[in-house]
Amino acid sequence: MDVKEIKELLKAFDESDSSYLRIKQDGVDIRLRKPDDVKQVVVAAPQTSVVNPAAVQVEAAAAEPVSTSESSVEEKQQPVDGEIVKAPLVGVFYSAPSPEEKPYVQVGDSVKEGQVLCLIEAMKMMSEITSPKDGVVKEIYAKNQDIVEFEQNLFCIGE
Repeated sequence: MDVKEIKELLKAFDESDSSYLRIKQDGVDIRLRKPDDVKQVVVAAPQTSVVNPAAVQVEAAAAEPVSTSESSVEEKQQPVDGEIVKAPLVGVFYSAPSPEEKPYVQVGDSVKEGQVLCLIEAMKMMSEITSPKDGVVKEIYAKNQDIVEFEQNLFCIGE
């Protein structure tokens, strides 16, 4: 696990409603906890005589207080005029199949049941998120390359 992956993991965890996460991979044990609105990070690396400065930087950055995003609170309180498509997993939201291509859908587009709306990348695996019904894209709640959390609103599909 490299520093970039750890930073992405920290960002996703920070933006999620989860209070605890533990990952063991390649001899690294990462534990994240958010008690009393503060997250604590413990990174246990294999025993070596060399200290990994990147791991030390990540621990120091992760000790900052967690702030609640006002936009996510507003999003949950807005009335819904259609069916909400939620993220089935934590990952990076991609609105298009590649940076050079146009987005799968935009607000106002008509969609068919099963049509791909976006991709979510988690642990280097791409998952297609599809429309649950025929309709029109009323709202897109995530932006390209946002880290989305489990059950976060992604789209509103209306009549």
